[in-house]
Amino acid sequence: MGDRANILVKIDNRDSGVYLYSHWGGTELPVILQEALAKRWRWQDAPYLTRIIFCEMVRGEEFGETGFGISTKCCDGDDRLLEVNCQTQLVIRQTDGKSWTFEEFIKEKHIGW
Repeated sequence: MGDRANILVKIDNRDSGVYLYSHWGGTELPVILQEALAKRWRWQDAPYLTRIIFCEMVRGEEFGETGFGISTKCCDGDDRLLEVNCQTQLVIRQTDGKSWTFEEFIKEKHIGW
């Protein structure tokens, strides 16, 4: 049981990226990503943007033992994956290949899985 999903943050198309995993908050992950990108901080700086996104994911749960993870491989919930590419400034929903620019993604009302 759970509500699993992942965000993959990449420097560019050649980078394999880092996966940010949510065990219980997968349904809300698109909105959390919108909130992180809406800050408009460090969009072209993958290490910083990754930290900004993860901080939004774990807000209020920073010291918990479970619920979130960081990995070089996709964790459970690989059927719900959002890819963030810092060079192209695109968000791609891997289930159907739909993509948005960061600006479009922030403004999108109903992303869902």
